[in-house]
Amino acid sequence: MFKPHRKFTHSISLSILAATLCACGGQTDTGNASSAMQAAPASTAITFAGARNNYTVKRTTSGFEVKEINGGANSTVVAKNAHLKFTDMTLNLEVADIYRTMPATSARNLIELYVAFFNRVPDADGMVYWMSEIKNGMTSNQLANNFYNAAVQYPDLTGYSSNMSSSEFVKIIYKNVLGRTGSSAPSNEEVNYWAAELDSGRKSKGILVNTMLESAHSFAGNPTWGWVPQLLDNKITVGTYFAVEQGLGYVSPTDTVSKGIAIAALVKPDDMTAAKSYINVKDISFNLLSTTPPIDDTGSGQGDSRNCFNLELFKQGVKHYTEMTTTMRPSGLSESYAVSYSLNGTTNFKGYSALEFVADTLMLTGPSAGIKSQVKSYISVSDAAVTTYGSILSTKFGNMNYVVTNTMTPPEVFPFALALNQAYTQTYTVKQEMEGSTNVSQSSSTETLVFLGTETISVPAGNFSTCKIKHINTSNGIDTVSYTWHIADSSARGLIAKIEADDALTVATKVSITK
Repeated sequence: MFKPHRKFTHSISLSILAATLCACGGQTDTGNASSAMQAAPASTAITFAGARNNYTVKRTTSGFEVKEINGGANSTVVAKNAHLKFTDMTLNLEVADIYRTMPATSARNLIELYVAFFNRVPDADGMVYWMSEIKNGMTSNQLANNFYNAAVQYPDLTGYSSNMSSSEFVKIIYKNVLGRTGSSAPSNEEVNYWAAELDSGRKSKGILVNTMLESAHSFAGNPTWGWVPQLLDNKITVGTYFAVEQGLGYVSPTDTVSKGIAIAALVKPDDMTAAKSYINVKDISFNLLSTTPPIDDTGSGQGDSRNCFNLELFKQGVKHYTEMTTTMRPSGLSESYAVSYSLNGTTNFKGYSALEFVADTLMLTGPSAGIKSQVKSYISVSDAAVTTYGSILSTKFGNMNYVVTNTMTPPEVFPFALALNQAYTQTYTVKQEMEGSTNVSQSSSTETLVFLGTETISVPAGNFSTCKIKHINTSNGIDTVSYTWHIADSSARGLIAKIEADDALTVATKVSITK
């Protein structure tokens, strides 16, 4: 048994120079004033005595089951359109069902308007209210004008006021929609152009916002301004996560606004981790947009995890090969890759005498087809566990080569003699260094492994008896759960047959071991 091959990602920071970001014109429109700043009033809620993180919420065939984590076996069954009120947050269980009935562009534009006018993520109750208005015929420009009329009612929070100049309005839109402040703030020429559009009456304030939103997306992939649509996309992703996937709002209307603003402020063009950490949802298997049944978390509770460990995999001259297909949820997009494993012998890594275990990966299909990468893991193997001291990733994108070294302190341990249904937990620090860069990053992770028992599964590579392992990784306050199934029988003993998480399913299409 050994851990699944990890795909490492990297982020590259580029200097952004000030430049002109233009947009094209449109028609004027007006809308009725309405309060979009505050959360819309919710229907009668079912009240719970604890915070949201004290409960799990699971979908059933007819509704949802709400269970207090430390409350024994008692649970509350609620309808699929119920509204729940915890001591800190509200949970609207019907928001995702309504969201699915909306045209994708309309739902996205609604979240964009929350960002543009209030620079905050939406709440679920507000989303439900405005989606119903859209379904009743409200146009995008009418919606935008409604949001503006609401924004001027809260000048301390939004920066808008009824007596502000057109130039002042344009600068706020550049900040909220395009993230352009400081050195990337708009030029006087840009501000004056759009202010003239407003002063002449050719555009209303709502239409101007929609025009600039459309313009922002047109810069995707631009070497200078590509970060602008990426920042906007990330705010939309976090807004969708908060309001639709998690169905959340805050109990206090003031918190709904102020904390929604705080969440949006933590989103970066290349990172959403801090924003999701601030939201801090511990019920990690809950996702209202998920259409797949939850992964069985119980397992058989029978068998021995040692049946899935194969010491032969770590001997000189033994090679093993897997082909895997990953399908993303809920998009359904798939990619496949092949990994060849071999042992290079003993070497020195960061002062450790370690085996150099090599994984060569070739992307077979999907957006990354043809890309090759290699991971050299530095390990030791005993009768009880595989210990990993670190790894070196080498890959190439275009004409650029990347070499990233990861060091685990203390070394990461994967025990193969796990007791049934008992957790093995360790915390370690990962130090990451990129060749050619002086930047060094460090992150702390806590990993918990649980052997859930043996299970017979069927994947394209064949039918196998397997050991089911639950992986819980906690980093930056966020828990990520996945499951792996390691082959216990046949000539492929020790290889991975399946990996499953809430957002993806990976299955083996070919497995082999040669000596």
